[in-house]
This record gives sequence, structure tokens and C-alpha cells, in this order.
Amino acid sequence: MTGGLLDFFTLEASEYVEQLDALVSRAAAAPPEPEAFARGVRALRGAATMAKVTGIATLASSLERLAKQVKDGSLSWDAATRGVAISAIDDAKILIRAVRNWGSTEDARVAERVAEIDRIAPQRESASARRSPSEYLASTTADAAAALLEYAENPGGAEHFTRVMDKVRALRGVAALKDLPPLGEVVDTVDAVAKPIELGHEDATAERRRVFRTAARVLLEGGDAVRLGNRPPADSPALQEFTLAAGTLAGGSGDGDDVVPIASLLMDGEAVQPAQNPPTTAAHRFRLEVVSQAEHLRRLVHEGSHAQDAATRDRLGREMRGAVRALARAAKSFAAVEIANLFLAAERGAAALEQPALDVLDRAAMLLSAADAAPEAMAPQFVSLSELLSRGVTPLAPQKPAVPATPRFVTPVAAPNTAAMSGASSAVSGAAPAGAAPSGAALKSLLSQGLSGLSGIGNTTFAEPLVGDEDDVIPIEDLLFRGKDALQRALTLGESLKRSGAVPDAATLAELYDLLQLAAAE
Repeated sequence: MTGGLLDFFTLEASEYVEQLDALVSRAAAAPPEPEAFARGVRALRGAATMAKVTGIATLASSLERLAKQVKDGSLSWDAATRGVAISAIDDAKILIRAVRNWGSTEDARVAERVAEIDRIAPQRESASARRSPSEYLASTTADAAAALLEYAENPGGAEHFTRVMDKVRALRGVAALKDLPPLGEVVDTVDAVAKPIELGHEDATAERRRVFRTAARVLLEGGDAVRLGNRPPADSPALQEFTLAAGTLAGGSGDGDDVVPIASLLMDGEAVQPAQNPPTTAAHRFRLEVVSQAEHLRRLVHEGSHAQDAATRDRLGREMRGAVRALARAAKSFAAVEIANLFLAAERGAAALEQPALDVLDRAAMLLSAADAAPEAMAPQFVSLSELLSRGVTPLAPQKPAVPATPRFVTPVAAPNTAAMSGASSAVSGAAPAGAAPSGAALKSLLSQGLSGLSGIGNTTFAEPLVGDEDDVIPIEDLLFRGKDALQRALTLGESLKRSGAVPDAATLAELYDLLQLAAAE
């Protein structure tokens, strides 16, 4: 254990123990204030766990159990209970001072105090009982936090760092992690920061170690909350420090190489000779370049609109800035100035997840992913979006074609009264026999009279319209692909595209995206 980490632990743990001593000393006739007492013991255990001072962590866990049983009333606060608590706190002071020279004497002292607490506040479950998911998550989080903090204080070699990241990535296997923000975001950020170190591209710089140190505190804080059945805090000082550290590290990284026109690489007087029969058009190449980036941007916009905790918003803000810059560079390389200007103007608002900027970007990405037009043909629409962005106005949703009325299956209508129809025709023509269409002289006479000759038909009743029951109404959702059917249809469509070898058109891509959304919504 490094000297710097032990120094920090000694200061922090001594403060917690003094707070506990004051609480217990004042609690002569009544129990100590339950929330403050439990919070102090929990903080002592957390500090000892991160510093890997196992003996003090074990003693703090036993004392935490005593505090919990006093709080829920299963253990009375009498002279014996108070004496055991005071003895444990006094021995904790001695153990903290001896942490640099820990030996068998300290182990024996811990065992004696733990046994004393166990006699009056026994464990309610056997030691071999299976841990609950929340206890497992809290324990795994504490192990990862301790490993990160140790590495941040004393970076070791590649093998050491691999062991640290193994403990951090063990959290990825916990399914509940994604439902407990910001823990999932912290693990993802640590993993991204660790990649250059693992690949040997960069060393463990002070900025990266600061991310590890602040991440360890957020993980331990979240693990303690989960252990108590609560959700991790979404805006604690520890999380704010982590967000600042991650943002500082991300702010110094570049966004990739700039795209420059090939003409700028030529010698003076040289010119680029276009191909006589290019295999694709400029508009097609532009679409191939930006459609996937636009769809990625739309996904980020959707996540950003619903992000709540600070860590998630910070991560999405960084990804949003990178996606916007990438689209601006792509548009600039195709001389689509209006499109590039929009994304450059939206960069700051996108990084801050401002809703007007997100709405404009969503509309712009929709235009890029759905249109087959050349960049210059879309320029007026992007100019309009830029004006809306400058005024902070949300663009109107695109007009959708009118949806036809819900289909109704009705009882077949009875056959028309042909006799009445023929009678009407006879009345008009005076020559056509019943049941036969007018022809010859009769047809000539009918046509000569024009539309006025057909006026009698309006007074003839053919059949009464029959309308089906309300139970015959079929919901439109029943006529759509959903779930596995939508996924199967998308796979079939994808296989047909592979076999054909053709470049999919806009309608095919739109159908494929719709099918995937329907499959994911099930």
C-alpha cells in the first residue's frame, strides 16, 4: 500500500471515528441519532475498503450491523450495547494509528472486537448464505473502486493494470448496472480512458489517473447506495468531480484528420482531371458518406433528449460534438457549405444538449438520411434550419401524408337491381330492352341527349348500403410487422440486397429502418 494513500486514509478515517465517538458519548440514555451513526460507520467502512485495510473494514462492518439492529429495534440500546460500541470505536482509533505497521497484534484486536459485537448483535443469516444481487453488486463495485484508487496512487506495469481493469469490467456482467445511472456511464468512461494505456499508445498520465481516482469514489458511493436499497446519487460532489475530470481529458483530444480538397495537394498549374465515365455521381457518394453518420447522430439526439444524470449527459455531449464535427467535415469535403455551416453553428448547443439545437440536428439528420438529392439541392432547407437555430426556434415536424381511414370489413353489398337499371335506361332511350345495355340507334339516341338523359338514374334505388358492425374494425397495428416478424422481414430484405449486389435506394433503406424500429419496439 502506498504512503500517499495511507496518509489520506488516516486523515479521513480519523475524522469519521471522531464523529462516531461524539455521537456515542452523548447517547447515554437514548440511542445515538440513527442516520448520522449509520452514515459515519458506513463512511469508515468505505474508506477502509478503498485503502484495502481489511481489518478496519471488517470491524466497521460489524459495527454497522450493530447500528442497523439498534435502528430497527431488534437490539436495545442499553449500557452493555453502548459499552461494546465505545470499545469498538476506541480500538478503531488505535488500529488507524497502527495501519502502517499492521501485524498479528492488530488482527487479534480486530477479532476480539468483532466477536464481542457478534455476541450481542449476531448475524441474522449464516455466513454461507447466498448474497443478494444488490450485495453482490455493492461488493463488486467496492473491489473495482479499490483497484482503481490503488492504481491511481501508484501506477504499476501492464500486468497490474490488466488486473485492475478485470475488476472494473466485471461490473459489465451485472445486468442491473444499466438501470443504475451513473454507474454504467462511469464504467464505460473508465474503459475508454484505459484503452490507450492497454494498447501501449499512452502512459498513465496525471489526467487519466485523476479520472480513475474520481471514478473510484463515484463507484463506491453508488455501491453503498445499492447495498441500502437506494439508487446511486445523480448529482453528488463526487460525480461532479468525475464529470469535470472526464471532460478535461476529452477536451484535449482531437477529432481526427481534417478532410481537404485534393486540388490543394497539387502543384501550381496542375488541375484535377475528372473521369470521363465515373462509376457514381457526386450526390451518390455524398449520400454514402453521410447517411450512416446522420443515423448515428439521430440516435445520439434521442438519447440526449432523455438523459437525466450528469455522467450520461457529459458522455453524450462529447459524442454529440464529435458526430456534429464529423458531419461538418464530410459536408465541407463535398463543398456543401450551407450544410457544413449548420453543423458548425450547432456544435456548442449540441455539446450542451440544448433542446432547440437537438431538434434542429434531428431534422437535419433526417434530411440527410432520407433524401436522394444532391447537396446543392438541399442547401435552401439547411439555410432555413440555420436561421431557426440562430433564433432558438424548434423546427416544425415534417408533414406526413394523410393516413387513410382504418379499413373496415363490411358485409358484401347485394347485387344491384338490374331490372330497375334497365327500366331507367329504357325510359331514357325508349329502345333498349330490359336487361341489355343500349347499343346501335338506342346508344346513339342516348349519347345525343347528353348528361341530361341520365337524370332518371338519380331517382332509382339500387340497394341499401350495408355497414359492418363495430366489432369488424381491424386496428392498423394488426396489419404491421412487429417483433420477430419485423426482424425476420428485415433479415430477408438484407439477404436479397446481398444477393442482388445493387446499391439500395432510399425507399428500401427507409423500409429497413422502419422494420428494425418495429422489431426493437416489441
